[in-house]
Amino acid sequence: MGLSFEILGPVQVRRDGQAVRVPAGRPTALLVTLLLQAGLAVPVERLREELWGRRPPTSAVANLRSHASQLRHLLDSPDDPPRLPAEHGGYLLRIEPGELDASEFERLTTDGHAARISGEPELAATLLSRALALWSPTDPPPAYGPATSAAFDRLRERRVSARETYAACRLDLGDPGTPALLTLLRQHLAEHPLREPAWAMLMTALHRAGDQAGAVQTYQAACRALHGELGVPPGPELTELYRSVRRHERRAAIPPRRHGPTPTRRPPVAPRVPHELPCPTAPFVGRRVELARLRQALVDARRQPVIVAIYGMAGTGKSALALRVAAAALDAFPDGQLHLDLGGSVADAAPPPLQIATRVLRALHPGTEEPEPTSVAEARARVRSLLFDRRVLLVLDNAAEAAQVDDLLPVRGGCALLVTSRNPVTTGDAPKLRLDPLPAADALALLRATAGDRPVDAEPEAASAVVNLCERLPLALRTASARLTEGSHWSLSRLARLLRDERYRLAETGLGPRLSASYRRLGSAAPVFLRLGRAHPGPVTAELAATLSGALPEDAARALDRLVAAQLAEPAGPGRFHIGELVRLYAAELAATEVGGDLAGHTGAGVSSR
Repeated sequence: MGLSFEILGPVQVRRDGQAVRVPAGRPTALLVTLLLQAGLAVPVERLREELWGRRPPTSAVANLRSHASQLRHLLDSPDDPPRLPAEHGGYLLRIEPGELDASEFERLTTDGHAARISGEPELAATLLSRALALWSPTDPPPAYGPATSAAFDRLRERRVSARETYAACRLDLGDPGTPALLTLLRQHLAEHPLREPAWAMLMTALHRAGDQAGAVQTYQAACRALHGELGVPPGPELTELYRSVRRHERRAAIPPRRHGPTPTRRPPVAPRVPHELPCPTAPFVGRRVELARLRQALVDARRQPVIVAIYGMAGTGKSALALRVAAAALDAFPDGQLHLDLGGSVADAAPPPLQIATRVLRALHPGTEEPEPTSVAEARARVRSLLFDRRVLLVLDNAAEAAQVDDLLPVRGGCALLVTSRNPVTTGDAPKLRLDPLPAADALALLRATAGDRPVDAEPEAASAVVNLCERLPLALRTASARLTEGSHWSLSRLARLLRDERYRLAETGLGPRLSASYRRLGSAAPVFLRLGRAHPGPVTAELAATLSGALPEDAARALDRLVAAQLAEPAGPGRFHIGELVRLYAAELAATEVGGDLAGHTGAGVSSR
């Protein structure tokens, strides 16, 4: 039978059906984090944040290595390949198909929804029933970090959808309101009282069971829930069902989603006007020239769509600038503004193009009864149809690759696409702005805006040191200066001393998780990057990179090109490159994980000539 992993409830590991005891606390948290990213190398920096938060102890990497060793002892078998190898500056957990309950849940749910769309409700109900049975009545333990929490939230949302689609299939198959279906719907609504489709299905099931009074009481309970939480009455579908019940009419099931043509005579729902731009919460200073240039480019969108791109290294404030520009150009887009974070700023798996296009569709046309698109081309075509001849602004933040943002704009209309990314992801004549660290005066102004005038005026030399140690990066300045809000025992002098200590500087600036996303894109150039982290500060050449890494000179030169493309290095003249101190410290921390052979795959490795 091999290994099996259960995380849709209390965490359980079984070998050949027998429970294997996993040490409680952070070893279990590490296991769950790796299981949710199974098959992907999770960087050490991300694991530190997941297990210890933004300010991990200095022993975090050593503790992480110890926890990984404990897990290997439990999971590895003498005759099988290692389950938990160290790869690309992190750890990768290998699992086989069918071993993880969460993966099985995702597979069965996807197949069940597809079966219902194909007109096979019996098969869909069987698959969805098996998917729902994988969940324990006891919820999973609290997650340690943000990525783990987000992954469990997504799984719970899929369980909501699976329950409702399963109930709809049962009603499609003629369920007469059996106790099992009624119990399922009541439990579901106790957890999610704002789900109108579920209220409609419970009313239908009660009416079929001959409990007309119960159906009426269910409608009244739905009214109380919707008005109490949202201040709105039930929608027309639920209201019409209530009227039918009162007239003692027999009605077919009302599923949460209809697929195919619908017999309604109501006119189609007009696309709504979304206003999704979040209110900026962090201080913003400078960037006046960039703001003016980008705003003008957006406002120029008239009869032809416009694409504007902002790119640069981690921490330069690309997202903050994009939101500021979008707010300044708000009046130019009366048909709506959308905002999506595409996940390219962190090392998690970025959402695929189909998911992004479908998300845009839901924002532009909520409540549609059409089936969700099954291909990227179909989803993008629908998006273009909804945007045609309209003036909508799409802010796609933190794009990881061009495929996420391609082909969303129609051939005509005043729409604009504002994209932020580490590397340029747009092609053609789209205006592109590379965002560099703040000028010294603006960086000091940002420190004033976050820490206050009094500390800066009282200790100008320490303030200047903090600005320089944060390399004038807005993210680093905002994160580090947050220390000053912890109490009067903190001063700019103490903060500067802390930042001068290379053991703490990277963690205090909060840049590590953001750099992990760039590191993940290095591929075969990663060994050269790790060796450069151990080098002394100063200009880098291909010859130095080759000497440190053992790579051929041409391979080392190609690796440096990759570092530039990943915004981890920048050209400093012919054949010379500059690596910032914060980036070098990040590389050094990753390289330190090689102690004890954890990352032996990188030691002395060459770089391919790709």
